[in-house]
Amino acid sequence: MRLMGTAEIAKALGVGRQRAYVISRQRGFPEPLDTLEMGAVWDAEVVEAWIRTNRKQVAEEPEGDA
Repeated sequence: MRLMGTAEIAKALGVGRQRAYVISRQRGFPEPLDTLEMGAVWDAEVVEAWIRTNRKQVAEEPEGDA
């Protein structure tokens, strides 16, 4: 299992950490697996599936173009 924190989510979405934090708190975003001292962690596959469904423009950009 691969994990993602807010920094990895930000990178995947092409946004800053603060924006990724806001997005991750929205209704419909996957629930974190757990919350550690460093913050919440998510199953990377679940987050990537959410991005493909809800952020199609981000998911369709060639890697490195974000």
